[in-house]
Amino acid sequence: MPVEHSDNLAARGMRPISELAASRPHGDRLRYRAGCRCSLCRTANTQYEAQRQRARKAGDWNGIVSAKRAKAHLLTLSRHGVGRRAVGAASDVGDTCLSQIRCGEKTRIRARTERRILAVTPAMASDRALVPSRDTIKRIRQLLAEGYSEQRLAHELGLKTGRLQYHAERVTVRTAYRIERLHKRLTE
Repeated sequence: MPVEHSDNLAARGMRPISELAASRPHGDRLRYRAGCRCSLCRTANTQYEAQRQRARKAGDWNGIVSAKRAKAHLLTLSRHGVGRRAVGAASDVGDTCLSQIRCGEKTRIRARTERRILAVTPAMASDRALVPSRDTIKRIRQLLAEGYSEQRLAHELGLKTGRLQYHAERVTVRTAYRIERLHKRLTE
């Protein structure tokens, strides 16, 4: 029989495995974990373990790891304008889980979750995400110093007004990308 720490589980708002397994049919691994050793439950456990072994051999280990790397990566992505929802869409990790990792509430996660989060890059930012404007302003000022007028730059960017508004601390990813492309085109 598995050891249950029911007082500890109850304090954390969790139910004992025997209680959870009671509503499951035979042939479910949870019933095996709760102590049932009928042939259906043993088969379910054997299949689960075989699947885990195949995944490990394929390099898809999914044990428990520290959430520190994922948290640091989420904070880095945030500084680059990739928010929680964009990370969730790109990684297929739920918003609640991402929030809990980011705020430090969740300190241990599955290895697969960590790999999915670490696979998200700043290039995956949504167009309307805000990023620091320092590099964008620097590019605009460089073009102005090379003799391009604000009106010409606004026209090149397809803006309806003849002026650029480039004094904000943050700009959208789309604006930063458009100015970066314009800068490359005019300086090369």
